[in-house]
Amino acid sequence: MRDYLSPEQTNTFTGDAMAVNYDDPTVSPLLDHESGSGVFSVDGTFFPDFIPDSLIPSLVRNDADPSYNSYNAPPDYANMLDPTTYFDFDLTDVDFGLIDFFNTQGIQHPHAADVPDGADADSEIALGAEAYQRSSLSAWKPGHTDHAFADEDGLLVPKSIDSPECSIRSERQILSERLAPGSRDLIFGLVLQTSTRSNLTQIMKSFPSTELLDSLIQNYFSFQNHQIDSWIHGPSFHPNDEDPDLLAAVAAAGAVRSSIPTIRKLGYALMEIARLRMSDKYERDNRTTRDLRASQTYALVIDIGIWSGNRRRTEIAESFQQPLVTMLRRALRFRRSLYSSIVPRADDPPDTLERKWRDWVEQESFKRLVHHLYLHDAQSAMMLNLNPLFSYAELELPFPSIRPLWDAQSPTAWRDVYLTSGLTSERLPSLVDSLHDLSQLTTFQACIDLQLSAFVLLHGLSALINEYHRLKFIWKGNSKHWNALVIHSRYQELTQTLQHFRMVYDEFTHEPGPEILLVYEMISMFLNMSLEELQLFAGKEDKREARRVYHSALEWISSMESRRAIWHAGQVVRAAKAATTTTTTTTTASKAGCGLTGALAVGVYYASLAFWSYAMVFKAKNVQVPVGSPPSGSAFVGRWPTVFLDGDETPEVQKFISLGCGCPALLRGRDDSAAATLDDPGEIMDVVQNVLRADASHDALPPLVHTLWNLMEGLGNAARSRPSGG
Repeated sequence: MRDYLSPEQTNTFTGDAMAVNYDDPTVSPLLDHESGSGVFSVDGTFFPDFIPDSLIPSLVRNDADPSYNSYNAPPDYANMLDPTTYFDFDLTDVDFGLIDFFNTQGIQHPHAADVPDGADADSEIALGAEAYQRSSLSAWKPGHTDHAFADEDGLLVPKSIDSPECSIRSERQILSERLAPGSRDLIFGLVLQTSTRSNLTQIMKSFPSTELLDSLIQNYFSFQNHQIDSWIHGPSFHPNDEDPDLLAAVAAAGAVRSSIPTIRKLGYALMEIARLRMSDKYERDNRTTRDLRASQTYALVIDIGIWSGNRRRTEIAESFQQPLVTMLRRALRFRRSLYSSIVPRADDPPDTLERKWRDWVEQESFKRLVHHLYLHDAQSAMMLNLNPLFSYAELELPFPSIRPLWDAQSPTAWRDVYLTSGLTSERLPSLVDSLHDLSQLTTFQACIDLQLSAFVLLHGLSALINEYHRLKFIWKGNSKHWNALVIHSRYQELTQTLQHFRMVYDEFTHEPGPEILLVYEMISMFLNMSLEELQLFAGKEDKREARRVYHSALEWISSMESRRAIWHAGQVVRAAKAATTTTTTTTTASKAGCGLTGALAVGVYYASLAFWSYAMVFKAKNVQVPVGSPPSGSAFVGRWPTVFLDGDETPEVQKFISLGCGCPALLRGRDDSAAATLDDPGEIMDVVQNVLRADASHDALPPLVHTLWNLMEGLGNAARSRPSGG
């Protein structure tokens, strides 16, 4: 080796330059750092005390270990670095014999002593893992009590709830008619056909009355009237002319939004009845696969299941979604060619106008059903971090028409809205067209349902962001086949597209609902963080996965993307406050228990996960420095100025995103001067929990929101249980 080195290079290896005293605790990589504030792992990475053992690979402490022996003793690093040591790399006959032996027998590695299961569970579980495993976001492990009839008891409604004196039985009428006793009997007959015989007597005594079922159906349409995504036409919906399985599904959809747990249980039981009926209905007559009402029933069932907060229902709904997508795709409902222009005229006779209205309603209902299913697919893909079933490139059907046309109560009202709005038969844009040119939203805003179209477009952009992260995943680690320039270029394109959407949004003639802004901020947040890695870090799976992504989290925290992500997360919280206020006001009559539900509630949870991950990883990297403080050696004394992530975009916000100068915080409540800073993740979780809960009582929270609330509480408690390291 010395033959290849110059004398100057050889001299660098002599003397005491490389001599290290490993008995000195100040330099040992295995002892506490800075007076017990943390430990070093074997690879030299420093971990502060508040990071759990589950995230620290291969820790070796000074405690006496009975399994210590010559096989697992630390190697003599000092002698290994001695330049005078002679290394003989020539193989002898004995060496070749050993190689042959190991090739045939394999190498036997010594195993460390087994750790008791209890100790492992107590000391090595990742932060938040226990809370995550209880949630509907985790994997379902079927048990012997899990089956289609497990919810039958929910069909038993006590008289204290199903009575004229109970407030759940609303007197408001949204539809053109109320449910008749005969229609209630048809629903009851459906229940008798699909229920187990053991409960029939009790079900017959306690099945909901006609008035209660009618209230649930009316409440669903009242709820839908205030939603961006309205997809079942209320004015043409006559309960006493519809199939009982559709009535059961609509009643279930109204019931699961109730603040009363007993009514919610009734909703999930009715949903199971409708689901069990579907397969028989489709198999008896395959023409059902092209029927509008059957498809709407199907969509209601998977809607209820995916957002139920129950792992079994969530998995079943996820698996049942594919057939409905396939049926609509095979029926060419994604293509423009199937949709014609239906134009009413002032001189149309009543029967012609009635026929045109009916044809238009069916065609528009299919349009809205397809776009609703696309939203459902995109939102469930975001919640479960999956690839969507839809491709944004196949939605060539035109966007739905303006909302007043859809809400018109009669053929004459429909004609009057059409003629006074100045609508024509010109070609309306599709999702594909709008992704090609976002400005088409403003160009055609007088002809299309602008809010729904913008909502669909945002979910199309979310699919592009999902693709970006999939491509980034296979590029990670210096791939031989993928160029980093492509990844960075794609990121810049997506960032610019989102900025362009915001400019288009500002040009809308009518101010959109806060839900659109919430989804915009949510997908902007997703662009700047790996949702999968943050979930793993927070305990989605096991300690090994949390440990594996820890170094990726360290890289993320050092980048501008992390600060962009928590800025958009703060704006998610801001939009959620506005959406909660609006939704709570408009759904009082339908007894909604919580302002935000479904995908919007999941988005708020992911925002809290971004805050928590940023705070925890920042502390791990900067042990003695609180979040939002200048680095050591900085000329700035004290803490950075507070930057409210859920406030307006100011120059201070731009400084924080670009340079990291600022102390990130959320508004603690209505008082703008009260700040909850990110150096206290527990307090941050409290703030976001309050936003999600709104003014609802704990028992009134829908199961999914209750699950997310508990997840945030678990992460907040985990953060509080660890010292800050300062």
